[in-house]
Amino acid sequence: MSQGVISQQGSAYRQRLSGMGNSLTAGLQRKGVRIPEFAIGLLIVCVCIIGAFMWQNSDATGTKVLVTSRALKRGHEIQASDLSTITLTSSDDIALLQSSAAADIVGMRVSTDVVAGSPLTSSQIISVDPLSSTEGLAGITVTKSQAPANLAAGDNVQVIAVDSQSDGTNLTTVIDSKIQVWEISEPDELSGDRSVTLRVAITSVNVLVGHDELHLVKVVG
Repeated sequence: MSQGVISQQGSAYRQRLSGMGNSLTAGLQRKGVRIPEFAIGLLIVCVCIIGAFMWQNSDATGTKVLVTSRALKRGHEIQASDLSTITLTSSDDIALLQSSAAADIVGMRVSTDVVAGSPLTSSQIISVDPLSSTEGLAGITVTKSQAPANLAAGDNVQVIAVDSQSDGTNLTTVIDSKIQVWEISEPDELSGDRSVTLRVAITSVNVLVGHDELHLVKVVG
């Protein structure tokens, strides 16, 4: 009786071992089928990712153009830090300023407000002639009513002097010279006053001095 019990237990044990072996073999077989498929799929994905990265960063057929690294206001004098570059992959003729023009436009002014990241064109850039030996810079302060709100560096203005008379009237004098705005500050937060630097002939500086008020009228052309 006891031998019969031992024999049955050994048989059950062998059956369990046989079942474990069959399960392991089946698992290996399944892995043997799926591993090559998984490896091929992974390889394809990697190739696609590498190809996309190389395409995105390749500039072999692109053109590098200048863009603004920050927002620029009309009349701003361009500095090297204001410029950045992007690459355009286009077969069409590009009218934008290329990166090689960066050194040429530093020191020039923008003729319109430019949003950060915008490509630049030659129509947005105006040159600034250096001061001659007969010119100088004169500074004045204007209120909101004494100059146009959109006045910017590079604009030409007519200067009108207003002086109070002893009889209570005002004497208005037109200064007959086309004067260029060299620089203008942002309006004061409280008063709204702006500091304006004017490019004038040295011989005309005395005409701007000693008046009660100076008004600036923007001149086109």
